[in-house]
Amino acid sequence: MDPTQSVKTAASARPSAPLVSLARVHKVYGGTLLGVHALHDIDLQVDRGEIVAVCGPCGSGKTSLLNLAGLLEPATEGSIVVASLLVAKLSDQARAELRGDLIGFVFQSFNLIPVMTARENVLLPLLLRARLERAALAAAHARADLLLGELGLATHANDYPPRLDASQCQRVAIARALIARPRLVIADEPTSRLDHGATRLVMDLFARQQQEHGTAFLIATRDQRQLSRVTRTLQLHEGRLQGVATLRGRRPLGAQR
Repeated sequence: MDPTQSVKTAASARPSAPLVSLARVHKVYGGTLLGVHALHDIDLQVDRGEIVAVCGPCGSGKTSLLNLAGLLEPATEGSIVVASLLVAKLSDQARAELRGDLIGFVFQSFNLIPVMTARENVLLPLLLRARLERAALAAAHARADLLLGELGLATHANDYPPRLDASQCQRVAIARALIARPRLVIADEPTSRLDHGATRLVMDLFARQQQEHGTAFLIATRDQRQLSRVTRTLQLHEGRLQGVATLRGRRPLGAQR
């Protein structure tokens, strides 16, 4: 495919194709001879409407895998295709555009801006894209408040991150990842700071986004509470995917029956 093709056009093409595909992917940090081999020969596909959990101990390569699938880092070897585009052939600008248009991120470190309120942090992905007209800005504010409310944060929309605890900051980061209705959400340990009730709110929200919008989720987790709600569970050990993915009786949206 021509790497100069519009990202938006490509992203809407071939709806039956995997949203993300990694083929024989390796990731080495620090050089191929003496470096750290974080990922070995990874084959992975994520379809529209799937919730895929990647499980494994600390240091198994989960974050590296998410960074590659989310276009934050290049593969050392192998191919990555996102929305039918071969990522290696895209310019830096095209990769950034594709990432911004298709993907929402939940980082372990939250990455909230301390001088912005919870609502403003949630709105940030939309505000960075373009200047919004008054009607669009009002709709964006309403969606931000809706997401915060669904995550149990309705009374904290005007609070600044330093006044929020870790659980609340994590949920603000999750709302921010969803504000632009991305086709794919990359979430690194999204419930690690949450109690049982807050975890249920998050997974309920993920399920609604999956069912109503066909959103796909690729989640790195060690939290067993999430696994009953996902489409597939993958095991990653020392940078290698172990065994066969486990289907949990649900098909991704749009899958052939």
